[in-house]
Amino acid sequence: MQSFRGEMMIEMHTSLTVMSYNIQHGRGMDDRYDLVRIANVIRDSGADIIALQEVDRHFADRSNYEDTIAVLAAQLEMNYAYGANLDWAPEPGRSERRQYGIAVLSKYPIVKQRHYLLNSFDSEQRGLLETEIDVNGARLFFYATHLGLEENERMAQTEEILEIAAARAGSAVVAGDFNAYPDGPEIAHMTQAFCNVFADMPMAYTYPAGEANETLDYILVGSEVIFGERREVIQTLASDHYPIVARLSLSRER
Repeated sequence: MQSFRGEMMIEMHTSLTVMSYNIQHGRGMDDRYDLVRIANVIRDSGADIIALQEVDRHFADRSNYEDTIAVLAAQLEMNYAYGANLDWAPEPGRSERRQYGIAVLSKYPIVKQRHYLLNSFDSEQRGLLETEIDVNGARLFFYATHLGLEENERMAQTEEILEIAAARAGSAVVAGDFNAYPDGPEIAHMTQAFCNVFADMPMAYTYPAGEANETLDYILVGSEVIFGERREVIQTLASDHYPIVARLSLSRER
C-alpha cells in the first residue's frame, strides 16, 4: 500500500494465461486441415491471449482459402488482430488478397494494433504484430512474432523488436516462434530486456510435434510482468509445433 498526494493507492494484480502457437496454417501432423482441432487446443488450455504464427487469410487451397483468424476468433468468441507478412494479389478467378502472417487472439479488448515488417534481407518477409490490450483495467503491450531461418536475420529482427518495445511504457510480453535455440545469441539479445519464462526448463521442447527435441517457441516478459508456476508445453499433433502457455500477473493501481 502506498500513499501519494494524500490519497491511498493500492497495487492490485490481474492474472491471465498467455499462449504462443505456430499453427502451420491449421494443418496437423496427419496432414489434415482442421481449425476446430486448433480451436479446441486453445480452448482447453484456458489461454486468455494467444500469439499465433503461420496464419492464412484466403491464402491457398491448403487452408480452403478461408480467413483462418476470423474463423478461429468466431469459434473461440475472442477478439483478434492480424498482421500480413506476405500480402499477394488474388489468384485468377478469386477476389480476396492472399495473406500469410501472424495474429493475436484475446478474450480482452484489443485497444490498438500495429504491424511492423522486420528486416528480412532477401528471405521470406517476417513481422511483428503489436497489440495494446485492456486486461481488466491493466494495459498490456502484447507482441506476436515469427523470426527468420538464418541467424543474421534473427539478430537484426530482435534488434528491431527491442527498439519497438522500448518505445512503449508499461507491461509487455513478446511471444512467438523465434526459430532459435535457448542458448543462441538471439535469445541472449532479447533477454537483455525481457525474461524468458521457460529459461529454467531445458526440456521445454516444442518442435517437431510428436518427437519434439528442439525449443523454438518462447514467451518473454518485461520487468513489470510476473510469471507464476504454470509454464506448460502442450503436447498435441494439431500442428507441427507444440503450443506453450504461461500464467502471468500484471500490476495495476486502484
